[in-house]
Amino acid sequence: MAENNTVDYDALSARLTDPSTPLAPPQRVWSGDEAAAQGRAFLLREYGSEEALEEAMRAGRPRVGSTKNGPSPVVRGAIPAEDYEAFQKLVNLTGMKEAQLVRRAVHKLLVGEQLVDS
Repeated sequence: MAENNTVDYDALSARLTDPSTPLAPPQRVWSGDEAAAQGRAFLLREYGSEEALEEAMRAGRPRVGSTKNGPSPVVRGAIPAEDYEAFQKLVNLTGMKEAQLVRRAVHKLLVGEQLVDS
């Protein structure tokens, strides 16, 4: 016999949002250091390791090119004003950020010089 596993989401939503529906009393309540320890244990179970948890909690965008710790290397340089004007047109045409275009251009140069694989 097949089980009926359908859920009436409209009824569930009505029940859960009805302010007159009583809430069950809390089973376990932690506070302070015990709450912090329980929360950390939960996150470790979900993420599987300290490394994965630290990576998930790290602020900012994902690192470019790898998941190694530490900042990505930075390369700086000056270009002629005419090249910069053309570069700004490219930024506007593509909608890409300057950094994305620079990474793309450097990668194309390295591929062309056969220093990296495409």
